[in-house]
Amino acid sequence: MSKREPLTLEQELEKLEEDCRKVTLAISNARTIRETVEASEIEVPHHLQAIARSKVPSLGRLARACEMKVEDIVREQLMGLAQEYSEVVATRDFDRMKAGDWHVLRSNFPDLYAKSFREANLILERKRKMKR
Repeated sequence: MSKREPLTLEQELEKLEEDCRKVTLAISNARTIRETVEASEIEVPHHLQAIARSKVPSLGRLARACEMKVEDIVREQLMGLAQEYSEVVATRDFDRMKAGDWHVLRSNFPDLYAKSFREANLILERKRKMKR
């Protein structure tokens, strides 16, 4: 039984870089806001935290990749609301989105949540006016 040698600092940084690539792929494959936020979580070993941002460039890009994916998902959800003909169905869809996915949006991206919430309500209001 051989005892494994501890990884060198360079090897640990390479492993972290590889982990970041996997996380980036998981973010791009996520289909919901919750999946995106969960996929973006990466644990940086305590002893690497001080140098990881400068030595592992993809680590710094993860937050932006997550934010961009969440924005895309929200944009698609709002387009779906806008394209729905029935105001009743659109309202139900919006309620489902708020219950299922948007609480994650509200807690992790409050500005985007507020903007998107206003936009969704404007879409629903236009549908109500068209019905009259």
